[in-house]
Order: sequence, then C-alpha cells, then structure tokens
Amino acid sequence: MQKTNFPFEIIIHDDASTDKTAEIIREYAEKYSNIHAILETENQYSKHDGSLARIVNQAIRGKYVALCEGDDYWTDPLKLQKQVDFLEKNPDYGMVYTLSQVYNQSKMKIEEYLFGEEYNEYYDLLTYNRIPALTTCIRTQAMIEYIDDIEPQKKNWLMGDYPMWLWINYHYKIKFIPEVTSVYRILEESASHSKDIIKNEKFILSTIDITSFYIKKFKLSPTESYYHALNKYYHQLYSEYKHIGDYTQAMHYAKLINNKYAAPKVRQEKRKFYLKHIKLWLHSYCHIKIIKSTSN
Repeated sequence: MQKTNFPFEIIIHDDASTDKTAEIIREYAEKYSNIHAILETENQYSKHDGSLARIVNQAIRGKYVALCEGDDYWTDPLKLQKQVDFLEKNPDYGMVYTLSQVYNQSKMKIEEYLFGEEYNEYYDLLTYNRIPALTTCIRTQAMIEYIDDIEPQKKNWLMGDYPMWLWINYHYKIKFIPEVTSVYRILEESASHSKDIIKNEKFILSTIDITSFYIKKFKLSPTESYYHALNKYYHQLYSEYKHIGDYTQAMHYAKLINNKYAAPKVRQEKRKFYLKHIKLWLHSYCHIKIIKSTSN
C-alpha cells in the first residue's frame, strides 16, 4: 500500500516456515520485481549464532531500512514517504519512528492505548524502550556502523532492535513523529510476552544486560529513573517466583531490589518476605536435624 516518489525494495525473509508461507512468498517474488525473497531450508533463529541478522543485513542495498516483523503490519500508505522526506532533509538524524496501534491476539481486538512515545533524552531511552520497531525508518549507514562497532551477532541479547536504538541515539539524533502508522500484534507467546517465567526472566535479564553494556561502553552515570526501572524488573521477577513458590529465586531477586529507590510499600513487602523465608528455612533445618537425631 506504500505510495512513494522513490523506488523501494521489499526484503522478505522466511525462516524455514512449516506451512505454505514460502510458497506464497515465491509467488509474489515472481510477480513483483522489487521483492527480494530469502527462503531458508533450515531455521536460522534457533541457531543463535547471528546468522539470521547477518543474512538479512547482507541483503540490504537501500539508503534507508524500515522494519516490519511478520506478525505486524503498516496502516499508513505514506509512512515511508514521510520518514524518508524527513531523513533526506536532516542528515544529523539516524532514524525516525512513530506511534503504533496494538492488536491483542487473544482478545482479537485493537486496544485503546497506543504503543510508542517520545523520550526526553538518552537516559530516558536507556531506562525504557519507547520505540516500536515496526514504526522505524533507519539510515542504513547508521545500521552498518552499529553492526561494525558492537557486533551484536556475538552477543547473547534476545532482542535486535533495542541495542541498535541505544547505539544510534548516542551517535545521531532520533526523530519522533506523533502519528499512527502501524499495528503491533501482541501474541500469547513471543520473545517479549510469555506465560513461561523462565522465558520472561531471560528477556528481562537480557534487557538489563544491554543497558549495562552501554553504561560501561559510554561511561554513563545512570539516573534515579534508571534504578527505579531496575527495581521494577527485579520486583516483577521476585513476585512471579514468589507466586509459584520458588522462594530461593524470589529471595535472589528481592535482594537485588535497591531499597534506596524502592517505595515504602515494597520495602515493607521485602521485610515480611525475609521473615517468612527465615521461618521456613529454620523449620526445614530443624526438621532435618530431628530426622538425623532420630536415625542416630
């Protein structure tokens, strides 16, 4: 649906789908000369060796790159035109992004809230990812510079967009256009949304690892809002593990919550949990001692 005064190429990467997706893509590629289809016979994402990003990045030939995952879609036919027009006139900007609607797959409806918002400064973006990947348009040169400098394919990060935003924003400006151009789909199971606590834990810890990496690399001094965000992550994991009765892991994350940046309610919650945990441990310890004494 995109209407532009410039030519563009559509790069479609199918990572060894088990349905008829590849067949449909092949039909479109034969019909439209500007479609570049990459059809895998072996799933690249599961390798976790950077091959997925490398394959796609090597196929990019345009001056700008716009991302759209397979479960999302664009709704504004002038999305690319508006974004490219801005970047052409502002070479000091590395990328531009917009707002997105949110489609909830389980509820089968568009939510009332929007995804994406403007951030105030670099530390604000470091605190929370406010940029929906499907709304972006990125200067290809900036993306190449990021890949050459950071080598994300060698990292164990579970997201490819957020670390790139943080690198680009440190070296370039990023423009926010307060218009809705896309629809972001929330699935019941995905890398960023899961009912599996282990998957959620890995995603959160990966996010923290990314921000910690840039704090060290750029010698940054985190703000209070950053520490508040860390507390929020740790409190979420503490609550989830406490809910399923894994008190050892719950205690681990409770200890990581920084009391200096914790609300009084959270500090009180931690104290009660510590007391309960100690009582449970003492009860278990004494029970073991009694059993040993009886056996002796």
